[in-house]
Amino acid sequence: MTLAIDLSNQVALVTGGTGGIGRGIVEVLLSAGAKVAFCAVDQAECDAVATELGKDHEASRILAMAADLNDRDSLFAFADRVTETWGGIDTLICNAADFGVGGHPTEIEPDRYLRLLQANVVNNFALCTHVLPRMEARGTGSVVLFSSVAGVSTMPANVPYGSSKAAIMSMARSLAAQYAESGVRVNCIVPGLIKSMSSRPVWDSPDGGAAYIKRNIPMNRIGQPEEIAALCAFLASPLGAYITAAIIPVDGGRIGIGQKVG
Repeated sequence: MTLAIDLSNQVALVTGGTGGIGRGIVEVLLSAGAKVAFCAVDQAECDAVATELGKDHEASRILAMAADLNDRDSLFAFADRVTETWGGIDTLICNAADFGVGGHPTEIEPDRYLRLLQANVVNNFALCTHVLPRMEARGTGSVVLFSSVAGVSTMPANVPYGSSKAAIMSMARSLAAQYAESGVRVNCIVPGLIKSMSSRPVWDSPDGGAAYIKRNIPMNRIGQPEEIAALCAFLASPLGAYITAAIIPVDGGRIGIGQKVG
């Protein structure tokens, strides 16, 4: 078995692929040779990122299209266009998420809670079930869902987001169980503090997040998008062929070790 990751015969679809973790995933998959389709809400932003990526990778291996996690039909249209363009989807990476607006639990209206669950849970589920039958028919495929440390610990300042990310882990295991015999694998990545726009309040603070990192992350550093992306590439490759229903933290030891004492 070779340890080199070669995805030159694969097609990958990445939601939320223009910034942070998503863009890191797109870049790593392109570097491994895959054809990569990615989406974001704004088409102009998609086009700009595609142009930048085209400086280092063949433009024929890049497809960028506007699609919104809050608009299920746009997700279906995106997946269908990828299939029409390249003949199928080998890897589906559901990176996009709606963080919503936090607040004290008594301040969160039920409709606001439902909107976030609709985006993060129901619409990710819908996209998976739109793509999975095609993978099942081909007898191969990799789906990667994204949870968060917020779904494992507690998030009193944003109950809807934390609970949606907890649901994603259960979804991944159940989908994995349904499709395991077909050769289609479903796994879930649980990122910790990764340097992206969503975590900017931490790493862009006056101390660079040093106090938060020392208190919460045993490895004592922030993670990089490429460290999430490398795992996605591994799971997409033959190296990950015997891995399904896995819940994989990439968090510097935060979940497994917890806060340091002493």
